[in-house]
Amino acid sequence: MKRNYILDKYRGFTIISMVLFHLFYDISLYKSLDWYNNFYINKIWQLSIAISFFLISGISSNFLNWRKNLQRGIIISLLGILISLITYFFVPDQLIIFGVLNSLGLSMILIAFVQKYLKISNKLLLMFILLFILTYNFPNQKILDIEINSFLYEKNLFILGFPSKSFHSTDYFPIIPWFFAYISGYIIGTVLVEKNFYNRYGKNNILAKIGQNSLKIYLLHQVIIYGIVYFVFEII
Repeated sequence: MKRNYILDKYRGFTIISMVLFHLFYDISLYKSLDWYNNFYINKIWQLSIAISFFLISGISSNFLNWRKNLQRGIIISLLGILISLITYFFVPDQLIIFGVLNSLGLSMILIAFVQKYLKISNKLLLMFILLFILTYNFPNQKILDIEINSFLYEKNLFILGFPSKSFHSTDYFPIIPWFFAYISGYIIGTVLVEKNFYNRYGKNNILAKIGQNSLKIYLLHQVIIYGIVYFVFEII
């Protein structure tokens, strides 16, 4: 199957948005950016990036059989663990525990075991979208805006989405609710197969090429842009 450049462009746009988000985050460490620190602007921007990554990854899972999804999930999970180790030893104040790569990797592993059992329907898609919305605040011990108490938080089951009060991570994407976003993407992907979307390849361009190299950019971008920001504000 040829590459679908339309999907690559969506991925490319998302990775550019993420790089800009992190650029302004790094700048905000040295200079006050009121517009960036506005709760609604920051949260909506961050959510748009995260949801896009999970949807795109879920859609892409349709290209692979369960073995390939399992293999991909293991590799991405190991990269996520590597990032956790790097932040632990070199930038402990920016420690990442179960960040986006860990969550995406585990989601790929989970989809590998359930994809052949899923009976795709609009109702199933709606159910997972609603589950994402309802459980989005689980890590904050809330259902929507209603506070909840559970022994699960005392056990610090942060991978599932039940972190203890002492848990801290600068990049945290637990399975609940984020697997619901991932599996929503997978279901959308199967619908796109039925609509013959993957045979509408689009055109390759710079944006698509960025999307094709999104993992490399993700792994390297923060080191590069933080280095530039540090040079500008601390050395010049």
